[in-house]
Amino acid sequence: MYMGLVITTLMVLFVYFRAKHVNEIKAHVAETYPELFARLSKDKMKIGVNNLFMISLEESLKFGELSKTQDKRLHLLTKRMRDFDTRFMAISVIVIFGYIFSSLTSI
Repeated sequence: MYMGLVITTLMVLFVYFRAKHVNEIKAHVAETYPELFARLSKDKMKIGVNNLFMISLEESLKFGELSKTQDKRLHLLTKRMRDFDTRFMAISVIVIFGYIFSSLTSI
């Protein structure tokens, strides 16, 4: 019972902090690169500006114009987000394995 609460709390915290990191990147791109931000925000397929922007932003950070910039702040923000994702997934795996092994030893 408590494990469900722990897993749900972890998921909520992940979504909150991930959205916080993404909003920081979005605000920086909008402020620093307004013409690129406008291009990334165009919703030609009508799937929602936020969803489309996130997909376009991640692709641009990996392979597009933003990957070629020398913007230290942008690189710091993306590195912080990647590090957060990695650490969070590692903590989640440790918690889940801890729960699995503790339930196996109690049998």
